[in-house]
Amino acid sequence: MQREMPAELLSPLDLLRVPGNALGFLVRRRLAWSRGPVEPADEPKEHLFEWLAPAARAEAEAAARDLAARYDLAALRARSSRLHFCENLALLAGLERLVGARELPAAPDGVRRALDVGCGLFQYATALQRFLAGDARGPTRALEVRGIELDARGLYKDGHSRADHARAHARLAGEGVSFEEADFLARRFPPQDVVTLFYPFLTRHALLAWGLPLTCLRPRELLTHAVATLRPGGWLLVANQTDGEFTELARHLAGLPLEIVARVELSSPLVPYSEATSERVGSLWSRARA
Repeated sequence: MQREMPAELLSPLDLLRVPGNALGFLVRRRLAWSRGPVEPADEPKEHLFEWLAPAARAEAEAAARDLAARYDLAALRARSSRLHFCENLALLAGLERLVGARELPAAPDGVRRALDVGCGLFQYATALQRFLAGDARGPTRALEVRGIELDARGLYKDGHSRADHARAHARLAGEGVSFEEADFLARRFPPQDVVTLFYPFLTRHALLAWGLPLTCLRPRELLTHAVATLRPGGWLLVANQTDGEFTELARHLAGLPLEIVARVELSSPLVPYSEATSERVGSLWSRARA
């Protein structure tokens, strides 16, 4: 049986967040606020990488043009904010580094089914859909991609909820992509080919900083359920903020029917907060075949 490590000490600020997070989460779920459909932003995309030095900027612009062409990002470019467009580029570049030349798994019926757990406002839905379908150099794959978010009623400055924005991003991503407000741990899904977890909450500090109550911190259950949702041979793709978080991830995955396939750094110059990505880690795990 896996030994549980002692919970990390909470800072005074974290302790102050505990009651407020619990109350806020309850209120958000009870109100279930929605302002209705969101009209995607249309910000100009010229001079995207102004935070970079000239040589690095030229490299980033070349990489962006290549990604946009190979993954058909024209619709996203025309209907997104500058930040979200850059985040889609960064995700595509990171996924390419992580997966490399490996062929993604798909069901015998030819459909690739994927769950993105804890998708937030799902602003990267287009990148995820395009990567799972395959780039423009080869045949595309039929897809069912579903974003799942527990805390879907947080409000943004435009008065829309996180769910409103997530549904808009799912629509923009195209056919086969959907968003669902749900507790992943309370649901059962058909066997999936790919499950993605981008920056899951594995520590109390990270969870509280986001605004969730401590009752939502169940990393071992989350990861066990994610693995159980995969069909044999399916992939678990995880991104962590730091090497320490990756170590925590590996600890929770120990003993589950998985093997690690790849681990890469996910730092990216393609987002304006590039310095904050310097310690990010991506990992690819495969569920053991029966």
